[in-house]
Amino acid sequence: MKEPHSILKAERSLKKTINLKKLIGKRVLSKGGTIIGKILEIRISPINLNLEGILVRGSIIKKSMYIGRSYFSRLSDEAVILNIEVFILIKNKQVIDSKGRVIGRVKEVVMKGTRNNFKGVYVRSLFSRKFFIPESEIEYVTKSVVLKTKYHATKKYFWQSNK
Repeated sequence: MKEPHSILKAERSLKKTINLKKLIGKRVLSKGGTIIGKILEIRISPINLNLEGILVRGSIIKKSMYIGRSYFSRLSDEAVILNIEVFILIKNKQVIDSKGRVIGRVKEVVMKGTRNNFKGVYVRSLFSRKFFIPESEIEYVTKSVVLKTKYHATKKYFWQSNK
């Protein structure tokens, strides 16, 4: 294909841009390298024509999600890399206290609005009832959810009453 004519004012040249059509179907990765899913749609603003976000078909969860551009770290011909870990995806991860004991698994994530912030998680183990752990008691989230040292979970077992 011949080099096209360029009509530019302050924009980047053709060679320094990315073909957004080719991004459809490419992977979306979290900050830590977890595959979030594949790009279904790329959305732009009809007012200022800026890239606003992407619609992602989840590989981990069935429901698709819309991720705004403020969470993008890098954009290439092969993938979109985010600058965050997507908290909605911590469902089913192990919850570990500061001494390394497994307390249970995340059964539900309670989100704060549409941002990547959460209020807390509901946790359940084999013989316990579901109980809530607020975000303020969570030290960090990686391959598992690690609780702060001062947090002491009091599990309610299914044979105990609701007092």
